[in-house]
Amino acid sequence: MCDSCRNLDLEGPELSSNGQYQWVWESDTECQICQFIHDSATSIHPDLAGTEGLGAYVRLDSRQNRFYFDFFSRFVLQVYVKLDYEPEADYDQAGLATESPIDFTIRCLEECEENHDECSQPTSDLQPTRLIYCAQHADQLQLVESTDVGDVEYIALSYCWGSEGLFKTTQDNVDELKEGFDLDALPQTLRDAVEVTRQLGMEYIWIDAICIIQDNPADWEREAGRMAEVYGNARVTLAALSASTVTEGFLHLKRSPAVMTQELIDGYGGTSLLVAKEGVRTGLHPQRLDRDSPWPAVGGFDHYLDPVQTRGWCFQEEVLSRRFIGYSSREVQWMCKSSMGCQCGPRDPDSGTSLRPRPQTLTMHDDPFGFWAEMISSYSRRALTYQKDKLPAISGLARLVQQATSADYIAGVWVQDLARSLNWVARNVKDVWACPSTYRAPSFSWASLDSPVSMSTGDYLRGLVEVLDWHVEPRGQDPLGEIDAASLTVRGFVHSATLVDSDGTQEGFGYDVRIGSSARIARRYAMVRHDTELVRFQTEDSDGQQEQWSIRRAKEGEMPGEDDPRPEVTVLALCLGVDDEMGAAEFLILGQCPTDPDTWERIGSAKVTANDPQPDSEEEELEFNFDEFLNEITDEAYKTIITLV
Repeated sequence: MCDSCRNLDLEGPELSSNGQYQWVWESDTECQICQFIHDSATSIHPDLAGTEGLGAYVRLDSRQNRFYFDFFSRFVLQVYVKLDYEPEADYDQAGLATESPIDFTIRCLEECEENHDECSQPTSDLQPTRLIYCAQHADQLQLVESTDVGDVEYIALSYCWGSEGLFKTTQDNVDELKEGFDLDALPQTLRDAVEVTRQLGMEYIWIDAICIIQDNPADWEREAGRMAEVYGNARVTLAALSASTVTEGFLHLKRSPAVMTQELIDGYGGTSLLVAKEGVRTGLHPQRLDRDSPWPAVGGFDHYLDPVQTRGWCFQEEVLSRRFIGYSSREVQWMCKSSMGCQCGPRDPDSGTSLRPRPQTLTMHDDPFGFWAEMISSYSRRALTYQKDKLPAISGLARLVQQATSADYIAGVWVQDLARSLNWVARNVKDVWACPSTYRAPSFSWASLDSPVSMSTGDYLRGLVEVLDWHVEPRGQDPLGEIDAASLTVRGFVHSATLVDSDGTQEGFGYDVRIGSSARIARRYAMVRHDTELVRFQTEDSDGQQEQWSIRRAKEGEMPGEDDPRPEVTVLALCLGVDDEMGAAEFLILGQCPTDPDTWERIGSAKVTANDPQPDSEEEELEFNFDEFLNEITDEAYKTIITLV
């Protein structure tokens, strides 16, 4: 045994202070463990055989007595000694787990129903408007009205539609589907879902494409607003995580993580069983975005995500479900409100995935607004086929937050949590240069952009903005769904500010803002976290005469050229509040609305930090004093009324 492997114990000196060290394969080694790790890795990934300098970072999980060999993000190998009392799944000669996906599903479901009281409580007594009858003995499937079948258990399906092959209900065929239709008429993913439903001994399934009349706007809006009940009341949600289209299916994939074993003989003649198991990172395994947050994000590093985890509508379907069984590309995974499980066994300790409270049971004690901020930071990374669905696809979660708080809602923004709701930052601006061509939300809402956003989950900001009025025009009957217009009128500390070009960033042009004119605050230049690329324009007076330069978000297909005039621009800086823990003030940067000079549009945000001398300044950093800083950032500011659109 080599020196490194001899030290593979919980307090081995080879582990660095962060619990990690590097393992490198040496072909002339006589170490049993090194040889076993090499053979296991090359068995799982044959292309690694013969790789010069093959290595991995090794991390220790002292809770499970396991080591995780991370082969430079290609895959992870769990290595551990099997303890006598530790049960191990049966494996075939190829080292694959013999428990089938459906057996795993049935076992998890039965254990949950027998032992988890919280998971057994449905969200409400409401049933979906329609279900699909799919009993094993039935000759045909049948679309049925819930009022005709009563209170029945059902499965809900979460899946990707794709662009072709969708079987859906329309006003023309709804009566025909109620008469009956063949299973073979469905695309493969839906056929697989019916098969799992039958194997679980159930007779009903809810599939959105069939249970919602897709060309009836009123029916679609009503049913889309009931997602909390549909997924919260389902016995279990079945997620076809691995299928990128409805035609792919998900039951045909091999889902058994490889497992290798070897008898290890120590220097005293004793034996133990060494196990190497392929770690799985797809499906529910990817790391959450904020490891310190009590609210785990759904999905993590993009290259580990299965297709369903990239889709906007599927986000709330997972969060709202009381039980969730995911058929990922590598294995079958289980999650409920009380436990998690997967075919690969104990999870990688750095996976970060943890249980979340049911959003259906949120109370003010749970900080529902913090929950919302965490959810939006994850949801905004998802893709939507139709960008008009940005608000409808999250309306189920919005409805639960509203039930818990009785708060007023403006297109993704909570009036009673305004400072946090407005204090979001657009990410990956370089990939989303412009705002959408079609209106779907006011500029102060994160939903107005296609780019991912981040929003603070903590309530650290002492808000300085007073809400005076707001206005929302829903497009339909659902106030949490699509809108045609919205505005927000507030009173707050407003500085006149000057926007200037900076040297630029990797995300395109860069901008700085000089806030205010007082001697103290005017010395500060703050970098503008711009929402999109920005475009200068000249405002006009009532006679149509050009007055001064202003600035707005770029529209689709619009990019400022390098030779375009780039004069300094006057903007407004609205102080949202002060974070007294970080010693910083957060500002919204506002440009004059091109179509209504009496209103203002958000173009970005900026942060001013207390006691942060400018470069080349000889001032020393001072201890933070909240009252002094508050006086500084409000000095010469007009506490005035402005309307945001």
